[in-house]
Amino acid sequence: MKKLLGAVLTMSIVFSSCLTTAMAAQFNDTKGHWGEKYVSTLVEAGGISGYPDGTFRPNNSITKAEFASIILGVTGNKPEIKGDWNTSVMNKAREVNLCVPGTFVADDTTAGYPIDRGDAAVMLINAARNLRGETIPYDDMWDSNKIIKDLNEAELYAREDIESCYALGLMNGDNYGNFNPRSQLTRAEASLVVCRLIGAIDRAKTTMPTMKETLQYSPLPDNSNVGITGNVYPYEGATDINTGKVITRDPNTGVLGFGNGQTGNIYYGVDASDYDGNKYKIKDGATVVDRYDNIGFSDTYTQKHGYSFWTSEWVKISNYAYKQLPTPNASMVGTKADINGKVIAKNDTQTPAFWEVIPAFDVYIWSEI
Repeated sequence: MKKLLGAVLTMSIVFSSCLTTAMAAQFNDTKGHWGEKYVSTLVEAGGISGYPDGTFRPNNSITKAEFASIILGVTGNKPEIKGDWNTSVMNKAREVNLCVPGTFVADDTTAGYPIDRGDAAVMLINAARNLRGETIPYDDMWDSNKIIKDLNEAELYAREDIESCYALGLMNGDNYGNFNPRSQLTRAEASLVVCRLIGAIDRAKTTMPTMKETLQYSPLPDNSNVGITGNVYPYEGATDINTGKVITRDPNTGVLGFGNGQTGNIYYGVDASDYDGNKYKIKDGATVVDRYDNIGFSDTYTQKHGYSFWTSEWVKISNYAYKQLPTPNASMVGTKADINGKVIAKNDTQTPAFWEVIPAFDVYIWSEI
């Protein structure tokens, strides 16, 4: 009975090639919706349909198999349904490398579950590359975190495809600069991105920011700036080529930077190695497989309040600051402190604030800003 019910529900949203724009206009829940024109366009292209009750349900999530079925249908790869609908769709998706065999996105067990935006990006890039023959742009020197603030929240396997989706204009984020990779893709969003994929509407125009190349340092005589993998890193006393600042060791935490946190992004553009020994440019979210100075194995590069750190270095800095911060009380709510835990005067508008006293139920705590 459950299988029969599932089949009925699935077939109620099977994507048909005989629907018209007139039928799209009959949806009683898309008029005035931001995705109305994209839904109508995709219906006209034969990519998607509504429900028997006359609704489209644009804000509902869409499953992985349903999203795959749309893409397969509009690219001339409509699957032949034999037995289970989800399995038939996924078999066809794997056959044409819309879902590359052996990857998480190709897993049958999640075919009937809502697809998130990160996995949708992976599928879109596979479609552009393998079904439409497009050249997929990607550059290690993209500074993608400037326009995709939550890129590090995406699964590792999806990050490059998310960046490429931006570059191709297939997907983009919200008004706050977030892609929301773990949010479920809605039916309206699916209509929009597939319309972009097939050229039914113009693609988004996105210019990917790039990182500045940093000075490639030479090994010191004692090799103290060489990691165990052989990578050469910035070192104390070196001059940053972009800012002209001299790299120093923070007197409180012992980490390298410019005296008060890593404000100069001293590792940006430096060649590092991945687990296979391949070189890549360090950027936010990158994982290091080296050991040098305060950098540890499997550490990640991150940013805090415009300052740049290896995560292990940020832990040292924040631990030092917590030891310096005075005990908070009600009268201190709104009080701020600098990176070293020193309270900032109320009339000081120049010193960057890293900590602030806030109420938490019936107590008061220092919170990272």
